[in-house]
Amino acid sequence: MELKASEVAYVVGGDFLGEDKYISGFCINSKEIREGQVFVAIKGQKHDGHDFLKEAFQKGAVGTLVEKNVHVPNGKFAIRVKSSLEALRNLASWKRKRFKGKVVGIAGSAGKTTTKEMTAFLLSKVGRVCKTPRNFNSQITVPLSLCNFSTEADFWVVEMGASQKGDVKRLVEVVKPQVRAITAIGEEHLETFGCLDDVVLGNGEILYDMKEDEFGIYPDYVAHCYSCDRYITFGERSRFRAEEVKLDHTGVHFRVDGVHIFVPIPSLAVVENALCSLAILEALGIDWKVLCKELREFHPVEGRFKVIKRNNITIIDDTYNANPPSMKKALQTLSHFGGIKVAVLGDMLELGKNSELYHREIGRFCVEMGMDYSIFYGEHMRHAYEECRSLGGNCFYFTKKGDVMAFLGNLLKDREEKTLLFKGSRGMRMEEFIEGLTRVL
Repeated sequence: MELKASEVAYVVGGDFLGEDKYISGFCINSKEIREGQVFVAIKGQKHDGHDFLKEAFQKGAVGTLVEKNVHVPNGKFAIRVKSSLEALRNLASWKRKRFKGKVVGIAGSAGKTTTKEMTAFLLSKVGRVCKTPRNFNSQITVPLSLCNFSTEADFWVVEMGASQKGDVKRLVEVVKPQVRAITAIGEEHLETFGCLDDVVLGNGEILYDMKEDEFGIYPDYVAHCYSCDRYITFGERSRFRAEEVKLDHTGVHFRVDGVHIFVPIPSLAVVENALCSLAILEALGIDWKVLCKELREFHPVEGRFKVIKRNNITIIDDTYNANPPSMKKALQTLSHFGGIKVAVLGDMLELGKNSELYHREIGRFCVEMGMDYSIFYGEHMRHAYEECRSLGGNCFYFTKKGDVMAFLGNLLKDREEKTLLFKGSRGMRMEEFIEGLTRVL
């Protein structure tokens, strides 16, 4: 029998959501499936989940949600629906209705994952927390995460990504957070958003359909762009602002409302993440001034300002992703380090028709921040190189990873103290430089 996607949550009821102990959760990746999970076969742009059903069953899936007739081994089951994704959304909505705790939603152009991890870390000191894993912030992975969350938790912390207008609104319809935060606003995914105004509007969709007792959290520099009855801002003109900021290789010290805070991540961006997290705690009615001391035990997310020490060399792994605001914040942070400062920067992708302009701004910013060496890699970074060179910066341009590695090998031969920042968009795979260096240093 084929079930309509709108009926699935009702028909399968609790059996799919953990009340039947035989079913332990949901998965969309056949390589990651665990014993007892239900495999959700979703057809994407590159792969069709239906092609991996056999592997999923072999690895322990007890059942599957599918959009077509499939072969099912003995002792397993399949439920056919019109749309696997819509069925997953409906299951997530059904799960959300059963949850009586507090839900935090986090959107923004940069810092979403670190803010999500930091907020969940702090909330774990006062209750049980479920959070979206890794960077699960898409139209598929957010509903998937909710389906796997425990309704016995006290808090759910959900990261929400967007590449175009409407994305966040569609996630909010399922997540229905009581506290809705925007971490930062800047140029991102302009190929699909179109312009910065649409980035502002798109991330602002997290405030969609707010109830009177719900809170909005956002940077003070965009406060004039949004309107909600109950909100808290953070930033230079707010109560939640960072003062007396001091940064070294061990981390960053600062004060908020007179309270000293230390985070063992040497990043100015993490200061903004902390301000947003503390504002979220305030909105939840939690005494952040007591909890903030716990941040000295917080550790960076992989690929987000992770520091690696090798004798006289400090490597900053900020390779996960990049856009203009996050790139500038990373360079600003690097400028605070002693010794020789080396920026190794890859293309910022998906910036649309003004990509050249944004890359030239980065080249100019390298000079302003006093980089001793600016190494640009990738087709778009050629524009940053040209701008940097025209302003007298000590800069180099490469199109091949091997050439970059050869240059770095020569640069690191002496015993001078050096700090190397690696940053670029996900598609540039900048982590490969770090993997290469750590093997030889």
